[in-house]
Amino acid sequence: MTDFQEQAAVAQRANLDFFFGLAGSMLEGEEKLVRLNLDTAKTTLADWYQRVQDGLAKKENQEVTGMQDALALHSAETVLTYERQVAEIASSTQTQMAEVVNARYREVSRQVQSFVENLAQNAPVGSEAAIAFLKQTITLANTTQEGVQKATKQVVEVVQSNLEAATKAASEVTEVAEEEVEKAAKTAKAVKQ
Repeated sequence: MTDFQEQAAVAQRANLDFFFGLAGSMLEGEEKLVRLNLDTAKTTLADWYQRVQDGLAKKENQEVTGMQDALALHSAETVLTYERQVAEIASSTQTQMAEVVNARYREVSRQVQSFVENLAQNAPVGSEAAIAFLKQTITLANTTQEGVQKATKQVVEVVQSNLEAATKAASEVTEVAEEEVEKAAKTAKAVKQ
């Protein structure tokens, strides 16, 4: 096998590893999301069933609207928890995919640098400017890639921070609403007596 054929085979294996690394990260994220959806559906159904059973047992003391309000409030809390978990899965998947892409970029960058070094050693006299230009281009590409990595990381951190703040605020609103429903139910019970 010639040197060129060996390099082509190595490049093909590296490309396959890269592709399957990305596909594996994506499938792992999808698996987590499907598991979350199933768990959320089962938990929500079981919880609603229990709440309806409890509400029917207390029917003479409670208005049906009070039971509907309690179900709706719990539902809002479940949605907030679900959204937070989806964001965590998306962030984790993005991080894993970025790691695969960055590892591949580093490998390709290393190969290009090696090629340029070999080219520089075998280049004819007078090609120093072209070699210097290639090296400068590699340095610029590496700097750009590092900047993109940092910017992506900052965006993910900002999104997570905003999601946490929104979840906290919505959770506080849900707590206040639950207290109001409880007060209304007590008032309705007192009025009936």
